[in-house]
Amino acid sequence: MTDFSEIILFIVAFYATINFYRLYSISREILHFCMGTSAAFLAIIGISDLLSTFFPVLDPDFIDEWATVFSVSFLLSAAASLVRNSKPVFSRFPRLFTFAPLILIFLYPLIIDTAVVKIWAVALYQGSSLLISLIIYSYKTHHNSSYGYMLVGVIFFLVTFILYWLPGSAFTLPVYAWVLLVSCGILIITVGYNHVFELEDEIIDAQKRKETWFV
Repeated sequence: MTDFSEIILFIVAFYATINFYRLYSISREILHFCMGTSAAFLAIIGISDLLSTFFPVLDPDFIDEWATVFSVSFLLSAAASLVRNSKPVFSRFPRLFTFAPLILIFLYPLIIDTAVVKIWAVALYQGSSLLISLIIYSYKTHHNSSYGYMLVGVIFFLVTFILYWLPGSAFTLPVYAWVLLVSCGILIITVGYNHVFELEDEIIDAQKRKETWFV
């Protein structure tokens, strides 16, 4: 059952990766690039056991750990981009600052042997991303109900996050259940983005944009 749930995670995350990279190819927004990259590393987590089966030299635990670090780093960068995009143009911080959360990737080797610190670092990145998204999409939903799809997805992830970090004596689920919950959250977020950012309108706008890597 665990193997089946991981395959589901791979399929859903791969779909999200393609979707957000397609949005990025149209909009050139850092938000879409970071969301797509984060989903790509989640897809790697979903297929890590299969990779180790065909390539015994690969350690699935090592792949999962580092893929998680990359995924949460790009996820917080996406949240930073979300904050930047929510500000008026004249008050936005430099685009480069949205990639500041990626510093965890370079610092992680320094804390990799300290179990508590690295667990809390990942949890802090996840929680910060969810809190930022919850605040911004709650505000956006108040002004435009279409963003309710995104808000539902964020709330779903937030509930899953809280339940995951509860003490085992208070609440526990088998591994495959957590994997399926994450897969559902990814799917809700992806469908929500497809609803809010209609590709047809983005294609029309793309013709008016300057050729640039990031905006």
